[in-house]
Amino acid sequence: MGANIIHCGTSGAGQSTKLCNNLAMGIQMVGVAEALNLGEALGLDPKTLAAVMNTSTSRCWSSDSYNPHPEVLEGVPSTNNYDGGFGVSLMLKDLRLATDAANKVGSPSPLGNQTKELYSMTEGAGMGGKDFGVVLQYLKGNKIE
Repeated sequence: MGANIIHCGTSGAGQSTKLCNNLAMGIQMVGVAEALNLGEALGLDPKTLAAVMNTSTSRCWSSDSYNPHPEVLEGVPSTNNYDGGFGVSLMLKDLRLATDAANKVGSPSPLGNQTKELYSMTEGAGMGGKDFGVVLQYLKGNKIE
């Protein structure tokens, strides 16, 4: 399943760690998608913008290894009509679990809640089975089937 095994603590800590990781990943993907969408609207080339992002302060896995724009990287779900990868519905499930956990322990999660709502709208637009990078297309107003 993964290349690294990290002991996270007592029983349940691994699941909590997964939720925290996927919360951050979902938020990062939305940030990358929003920036790429804005860049294109401003007339920027997505490959050039991604190259700058990936060599500066906004670099993250969602941008440098799993970019949601179909013109930026090869061999990622965005280049395959967002098929394969980690589905929107799965991301939404994890975001719901993470924000529920945050509420339960009183940990503020404003970005988590906003990201959850955005993925809920993406799922509601019929893209629940697509890779979670399809959120870029949702922001553009495109429906990917």
